[in-house]
Amino acid sequence: ATLRETSFIEKMKKTGKNIVVFYGSQTGTAEEFANRLSKDTQRYGMRGMATDPEEYDMSELSRLTEIENSLAMFCVATYGEGDPTDNAQDFYDWLQETDADLSGVKYTVFGLGNKTYEHFNAMGKYLDKRLEELGAERIFDLGVGDDDGNLEEDFITWREQFWPALCEYFGVEATDEDSSIRQYELLVHNDVNMNKVYTGEMGRLKSYEIQKPPFDAKNPFLASVSVNRKLNKGGERHLMHLELDISGSKIRYDSGDHVAVFPTNDAKIVTDIGKILNTDLDIVFSLNNLDEESNKKHPFPCPTTYRTALSHYLDITNPPRTNVLYELAQYASDSKAQEFLRKMASSSSDGKEALPIRPKIIVYLHSCGFGSSFPGGASW
Repeated sequence: ATLRETSFIEKMKKTGKNIVVFYGSQTGTAEEFANRLSKDTQRYGMRGMATDPEEYDMSELSRLTEIENSLAMFCVATYGEGDPTDNAQDFYDWLQETDADLSGVKYTVFGLGNKTYEHFNAMGKYLDKRLEELGAERIFDLGVGDDDGNLEEDFITWREQFWPALCEYFGVEATDEDSSIRQYELLVHNDVNMNKVYTGEMGRLKSYEIQKPPFDAKNPFLASVSVNRKLNKGGERHLMHLELDISGSKIRYDSGDHVAVFPTNDAKIVTDIGKILNTDLDIVFSLNNLDEESNKKHPFPCPTTYRTALSHYLDITNPPRTNVLYELAQYASDSKAQEFLRKMASSSSDGKEALPIRPKIIVYLHSCGFGSSFPGGASW
């Protein structure tokens, strides 16, 4: 690998970034939080980048002092029995073995965990403590998110306290808090080879049609469910016994391994969203990252159709996260709807009270009059 490929310091210098947000993510939540924090930096006259520690030489942390007003942020999930996520394992091993001098390096940590596990937020706590032991300066307290409670509320509460503290530390002011900063640009494809369009695949194009080993997260094996049996009676939660047929896959597993589920959203909900937004769901489009230096070029496989994105790549059945509500507020048809959505997206007492009862996104689209506000879906 070249120096540019392994050095996040050189990349930050080349692209004019002063904040790097590393994420340790197993299911994507920590990565999403890191991207939101990176996007936030633009509101405060700074420039950030969300980064996978697995892709860079983390021993270069000590060089962060070469960049003025620099900061290393970490969004790290705890996996299994207090372990780091797969993509943070090498970084964790380095932290345990190194005696690097991180004097002058400024950092903050937000950890994601679940209090029902014995080693709650072990990775976040270890990282926060270890960086200080190596001489780095903590500029804001460790944030701890609990997935057994309300992880989103924990994150936005920490985030809304963090940014004013950072601004005071660096002596900067926010720009326009209410403006929406675009991360992706929409490109509609009027003339496209449909064989090059993603239809739900997670990585390799046509991987669902041509099942070819080796299988991994980017090329999953589509195992059919051979047994589906409910184990409990009554109650809101369902405990299921499932058996999957992996014949011919050459997949090996041990007890305690995880199985990924790639669900398909209800076709009726997808169709209803298309009607509300007055959008042709079969339009082929791409969302391209406006940051050309970002390793993540698209939020999901592109090009694809609105129907495929809503069916396979987007969560439209759980209550939307606060950042989605904030974005929707830009397009609400009247000031009351805007105020309502912004309140729901905040960590105010009203917002916190409303968080547990947030409806699905389609309810917001109905109640806030989005039918005439989204020009043919172009604002997605």
